[in-house]
Amino acid sequence: MTTKTVTATFRIEEGAFKDLQEDAKRQNISVNTLVNQLFLSYSHYDRLMKRFHVMKVPAATFATILDGSSDEAVIAAAKTAGESIAKTFVIAKTGAFTLENILDGFRTSASYINAFEYSEFLAPGKITITFTHSLGRKGSLFLKEWVACQFAMIHKTPKFMVDDHSVIFEL
Repeated sequence: MTTKTVTATFRIEEGAFKDLQEDAKRQNISVNTLVNQLFLSYSHYDRLMKRFHVMKVPAATFATILDGSSDEAVIAAAKTAGESIAKTFVIAKTGAFTLENILDGFRTSASYINAFEYSEFLAPGKITITFTHSLGRKGSLFLKEWVACQFAMIHKTPKFMVDDHSVIFEL
């Protein structure tokens, strides 16, 4: 699929431009590619998440918060994140809360929040999705409940396999 592009001119602070050049060089990409990635991040995720006053927290800090919380508190937080925030995000981004759009929301979250890696495997009549992460047991508990409550809203019940570093589910 080819994405249509436009040509635009912007003025940016010199120091910011130098930072972009350094990061692009380190990632072995062009400044144009890096700037486009930043625009996509804003367009696909950050601008929508502003509605929820999202804070950018290092994964290690989030894992520490989870570890210090009871399982019940982790589950309650995951349900809040799934039932209200994720649903609103999916609807704002796609217009409807459907299975396909929920999966797109998972892919988008994996791309932009850096809390987990997303992979999927399609087989006839079945999809298997894996989230791998470094958030520990309570991170898996959070992600499992976050996923489960979203699917419950569309009357789907995935089959879960969970360990301390991954959440795998089948539909």
